[in-house]
Amino acid sequence: MKNIFATFIIFIGAFTSVSAVAEEEVRILFVGNSYTGGIRKAFSKLVAASPEGSAVKIEYISPGGRTLASHLKNPSVTQRITDGKWDFVVLQDQSQTPAVFPDKFKNAAIGLDKLIDASGAKTVFYQTWGRRDGDKRNIKRFPDYQSMQGALSKNYTSVAKECDAILAPVGDTWANVRKVDPKLGKALYAGDGSHPSERGAYLASCVFYATIFAKDPGTIKYDSRITKEEMATIQRAARNTVGVRETSAYPADQKLPSKSSLIKGRRNEGAGYFTDDSSTFLSLTE
Repeated sequence: MKNIFATFIIFIGAFTSVSAVAEEEVRILFVGNSYTGGIRKAFSKLVAASPEGSAVKIEYISPGGRTLASHLKNPSVTQRITDGKWDFVVLQDQSQTPAVFPDKFKNAAIGLDKLIDASGAKTVFYQTWGRRDGDKRNIKRFPDYQSMQGALSKNYTSVAKECDAILAPVGDTWANVRKVDPKLGKALYAGDGSHPSERGAYLASCVFYATIFAKDPGTIKYDSRITKEEMATIQRAARNTVGVRETSAYPADQKLPSKSSLIKGRRNEGAGYFTDDSSTFLSLTE
């Protein structure tokens, strides 16, 4: 049977030279679409360079344009969730759906969260960002970035609370950068004004690292074309929204936490960052 979704597996231990090793392997599954595929290389690279890198396995299911509802109906996806022995499963809906069709988003998210809970993993919701110039297909509802981001933030937050899940506040971090550095904020987008650029992918990766591991992503060496000043702004925004402390460096002999304590500690801490932004709410594009 032809595989209808793209799966990419990165076993971080093959890439990292970091000497500190966690006590147990940490397994992370991302389920989303091109917004997930767009950060795959950046997040894998960041984790590979971290102290946790040798003990982390990440898998991505990210076919373009998919909704959580379509993933919930796909037996290949649901079986991968239930059989993968994951510690964290990250859910990302199509970029407009949580704002345009909040009930559809909520129902699919709850359905997937039940499968994840039953498997013993913890759900992480990937809160996405508003489009650079608003939603042109729903211009009356979302004429600009702010209105679209407000709806996305509100609805991801609400569903994360209802599911007792972790919220990775990528969208709120994106909003923070746009506010403090408008030029960099615009540079977070690829040319289509929707998908993440190299800078946007790095921002999302910093948020996920801080959310899942509760540590400062700014301590990790990350080689790229992003300037040091831009990286510092992104790192600061991620720390502020997720709620992790700034640190100067990791001790070379640092003992990392056990998997059980890591998962328990991420249930309802800083990663569950919430915003009270609100907006009103219809056509979808990829």
